Amino acid sequence: MSSVRKIVEEYYGLIDSGRLGDAAALMTDDVKLTFANAEPVTGRDTATASIQFVLDQCDKIEHKVVHWIEPHPPVDGITEVVFEIRIHYWLKNGKEVDIPGAVYATVNADNLFTEQRLYGDLTEVFA
Repeated sequence: MSSVRKIVEEYYGLIDSGRLGDAAALMTDDVKLTFANAEPVTGRDTATASIQFVLDQCDKIEHKVVHWIEPHPPVDGITEVVFEIRIHYWLKNGKEVDIPGAVYATVNADNLFTEQRLYGDLTEVFA
C-alpha cells in the first residue's frame, strides 16, 4: 500500500470515528476543498466547517475506498491521486444512504492534503 493511500485511509478512518479535528490536521493551512457541485472553499478551518456541515446530517458515516489508481511519482513535491469511494450515511432522519463517488486529491511532501475534490450526488443526504 502506498504512503499516500495510507494517508487517505487514515483520514477517512478519523472522520468515520468522529475525530474530524485529527483528520483536519492532515490538511495544509491553505487546503482547497470542493464538495460535489458546491463552490470550493480554501483554508483548513473553512474546509473543516464544510465537512462538519455534512456530518451534522448524520448519526454515523463510513467511507470505503473501492478502487485506487496508483499515483504517478510526485511533481514538485505534490502527489496527485484519484480514487473511487463509497460513502454510507446513517442519517438523522432514520434513512440510510449509500453513495458512490470519486475523489481527486493532492498530497504534499509532508503528507498533508493540499486539495480535495469530492464528486458524488449528495442530494439524498440533504433531502
